[in-house]
Amino acid sequence: MLKFNSYLPRIFYKLNRVKYGKKLVLHGWPFVFRFSAAAIEIGSGCTINSGFFSNLLGLYHRTIVVARGNGRIKIGDNTGISGATIYAWEDIQIGNNCIIGANVKIFDTDFHPVDAEERLRGNRDAVKTRPVKIGNNVFIGVNSIILKGTELGNNCVVGAGSVVSGKFNDGEIIAGNPARVIAE
Repeated sequence: MLKFNSYLPRIFYKLNRVKYGKKLVLHGWPFVFRFSAAAIEIGSGCTINSGFFSNLLGLYHRTIVVARGNGRIKIGDNTGISGATIYAWEDIQIGNNCIIGANVKIFDTDFHPVDAEERLRGNRDAVKTRPVKIGNNVFIGVNSIILKGTELGNNCVVGAGSVVSGKFNDGEIIAGNPARVIAE
């Protein structure tokens, strides 16, 4: 596995006022960016895989973590991320000891208005957002999508390729499109 031991990403994160804890491990160069009123906090002991050889499940792109507008992203301690996209306009909370599988997408927004007239007008105020909360020790399988308003309790497992929306209790195993509980 190739490791990117340069301090350049960390310097960029500090200049962009991205907070991160001790022992942050970067494989490749993850794109982590916050807009001026937004905030990103990455816990201690986190590993972010962002290079082609950093995860042999086949990463489609570098890891992307973006907080836009007044968006907030908080990633807990000892969490691993591989080639995922995490994009907040409002709030995304990820607990401790989570595994975010290859190419996972986590969004708290629709990005564009759902209503066609509002979309044609370019009305950004019509874009819907709802916070995403992911508990501790959650495993999200490869190529899954976590949509706005989702709440995953502690110790949940999300099957590969799932499209998740809604609230799920501690210890539930969910899978499918749309995702539903398949076991506990």
